[in-house]
This record gives sequence, structure tokens and C-alpha cells, in this order.
Amino acid sequence: MEKSHFTVWIFAVAVSYVIFKDLEYWQFIAPLIAVSGIALLVAKYRIKHIEYLLFFTISFASLLGLTETLDGSHAESSNVLLYGLSFYTASMAFLIAKNKFNYKKVLAVSNPLLLSTGPIALFIEGISHKNLKQRIKYYFPFIIIGTFMFQIIGRPLTEFFFLIEKTDVMSVITFAAIFEIFVYMNFCGLSLMIYGLFGLFGYRIPLNFNQPFSSRNIVEFWRGWHTSLSQVLKILFYNPIREKFSLFYALLGVYIASAMWHGVTFNFILWGTFHAFFFWLSIKLLKQRNNVLPLILMPFIILVGRLIFADSDIDRLMEKLIFNFGGLDGIKPILFVSKTSLLALFFGSIIITIEFVFRNTKVMKKRNYKFLRTPFGLLVLCVLGVIFITDVGVDYAVYGQR
Repeated sequence: MEKSHFTVWIFAVAVSYVIFKDLEYWQFIAPLIAVSGIALLVAKYRIKHIEYLLFFTISFASLLGLTETLDGSHAESSNVLLYGLSFYTASMAFLIAKNKFNYKKVLAVSNPLLLSTGPIALFIEGISHKNLKQRIKYYFPFIIIGTFMFQIIGRPLTEFFFLIEKTDVMSVITFAAIFEIFVYMNFCGLSLMIYGLFGLFGYRIPLNFNQPFSSRNIVEFWRGWHTSLSQVLKILFYNPIREKFSLFYALLGVYIASAMWHGVTFNFILWGTFHAFFFWLSIKLLKQRNNVLPLILMPFIILVGRLIFADSDIDRLMEKLIFNFGGLDGIKPILFVSKTSLLALFFGSIIITIEFVFRNTKVMKKRNYKFLRTPFGLLVLCVLGVIFITDVGVDYAVYGQR
């Protein structure tokens, strides 16, 4: 275990205590012990396909009711010993598959800050060759952007969650759209904050989001969403399945595996099958040089996929998927939500719209949020953040602590 990884592990413990004030020390120690034990096991014995056993550990825990599903609600396990289980098991599975897992990776894989909400620890690389001034200039803007997304936009949007109970088509579509914005702002916001914090401290970790809404189709969208999990799924499932089976079966294997990682429930199995089919269809259309239909399909896939993702109540979900039109009265209650939440919805919609509309411009090409990291963009975010800072809504990590 390298000294530098020990330093960043201690740093992560300190930051985690500041951000997540109710953490217990076992939530830091248990993952360290678990990862160390697996490292010892891997070093002494060659257990065939252990990477798959590790990846699906969270699925078994979900089946036994030990962990919650990642459907967008609070996903914290009531058992502190399972803190960060989904993240460090996926990380070990990836590194084992790449023949890169050893004792030196233990502290990186069990890093407490990464276990709080990701990204999956595919790598932690030192960038101390860059001086502090350079690191502040590049990485601090990510913290500003992430904080704005998470606190100013994501948190107030939780006031719209009552819409999940409604089953008329207008309420269903409205909820799916708002919930998509919430998950993006919450998960991406925290990921950008953590990316910036590690960078300031002298370490580079995966950039977990690459402006997914700067996409022309669902294939590009998923390449920019939760990129660390995408890499794990590609190495563990897509590549080996594709060697023996067709593209569709490879994609189905990837999305079912992803579904089981999120939670072993009917809605996630349906979610995985749904996305596998439309991912396959989009690839087929693109190969036929049809770029228009995949672009038109993308918002439909995102919205329907999100409403399936969010609701584990089977009866209610089936009623929603009938898309029964009950008039416009179903969306009237959103007008009585606080102005703060309506503003948050407006800000979130603007950021996503800018990502999409200006996706072909030079500033968007690298898909690393440069359009928000410009001096003007940062000034706007800081001013709006100061004006609209609030305690409205619920503050939690969508993909956290599970």
C-alpha cells in the first residue's frame, strides 16, 4: 500500500466527516478490511470468475433486503458494515478482470470519499507534478459547478417527488422529466465536487459524467453518463459476451447486469431490457446512416427509462405504462410547489438545454463542462448560488453509501 494512497485515504476520511456528518468510524474501517481480505484471497488463490461474484455481491445483498435499490430514493444501508459495498466490489471486479488488483490498490479501492457516491475507483493517479496554482485553476471550478448542481438545483427538486404517486400520462411525463433532471444534478453534482476535491489534493480520478445531454443519440448519451460503471460493464460483460454472441445479446447482458447492480426488482429488469433494445435499435439505425430517428428517439428513451427506473411499485408502474390521459389537471399541483423549487427546475432545464443545443460548438467538444468553467459561467453560478442558497428540499446522495 503506497504512502500517497494512505495520505489521500486520510484526506477522504476528513472530508467525508465534514460532508456526511452522521458517519460512523466502522463505515471507513469495514470497507478497508473487506478489500484487504479480498486482496489476500486473490494473492493466495486463483478463484475462477471471482470478479463476477464480487460484482453481483450487491445484488445478493439487495435480494436479502440488506441494501436498498438505487431507484433515486435514499439508498443507504441500515448496516454500517455494508457502506460503499456496490462501489468497492465493482472496482475490485474491474481491476481483477484487468489483472491490476493487488495490495497497492487496497487504499484506493476503499477510499471513503469515493464510497460515499462514486465514481467507481478505476484509478487514482497522482498529479503532484502540477503545482497548487495550476490545480486550483483547473479543478476548483468543478467544485463550484458541482455544488451549484447539487445544492441549488438538485435539493429543491425533491419537493416534486409527490408526483411519483400519480398515474395519468401528463403527471407521469412531468415526473419523469423532473426526476431525470434531479438525478443528473444530484449525481453529477456530487461527482464533480469529488473530482475537484481530489484534483486540488493532487490526484486525478475518473470524470464520472461527460455532458451526457450533449448527445445526438442514446449511444452517445450512455457514453457520458456514469462513465466509471460503463467501463466496468464493458470489461466484465460486453467484451466477453460479444466474442461469442450477437450485438443484441451483448447489450442485453450489459443492461441486465447493470439492472441487477442497481437492484434486483421487476422495474430494473424491465429497465435493462428496455434500454438494451433501444440501444441496439439506435446502433442499427446509425449504421444505416440514419441520424435523425436516433435523435428523435433519445428523449423518449430517456424519459420512459427514467419512469421505469424510479418506480418499484409494480402495479403502479404498469398503470403508468398504459399512458392513460386524464386531462391536464394532474400537473396543476406543481404550480403550488415553492418558487425556489420552480427556479431550481428552471436552472436545471437551462443547463441541459445549453448542453444539447450547443453540442456542436467548440466549447462543448471535449464534453468536460468547459462551458460552465469559463469566467462568465462561473460568475453566473456564484451569483445565482449566493442569491438562491436554500434549505428547501431533502439533501442526500442518489447513488450514495450503498
